[in-house]
Amino acid sequence: MLAPRKLGHVGIYVKDIEKSKKFYTEVVGLKVSDEFPGKAVFMRCSHDHHDTVLFQLAAEKSARSQNDRAEIQQISYEVDRLDDLRQKAAELRAQGIEVIGPQQRGPGMDKTIDFRDPDGNTIQFYCDM
Repeated sequence: MLAPRKLGHVGIYVKDIEKSKKFYTEVVGLKVSDEFPGKAVFMRCSHDHHDTVLFQLAAEKSARSQNDRAEIQQISYEVDRLDDLRQKAAELRAQGIEVIGPQQRGPGMDKTIDFRDPDGNTIQFYCDM
């Protein structure tokens, strides 16, 4: 069976694309690769063109609650070491963002921090998988 080599990207519908773009660049630390203003923002944390894409949720859908549509379980980004997780957690808390961790858990026994984006999606940074 042919298996994929890596994850290409995660696409996320967001209620306010400019607010989310600011969050993913200034809080998560992604870089913008391309944009279709008001419609889509292509972002990256690696050398690939993009690994995260924000899509503006249609106006008629944005009034619906998060529970009215499928939710993203989490979006996870790797960092090099535990000190990086601690630094990021401190940065987030200084911005008033609630952070869980650092903690060690899961089958990979990796170390993680978790926080939420403006639409309530869980963002995770991890190391030592």
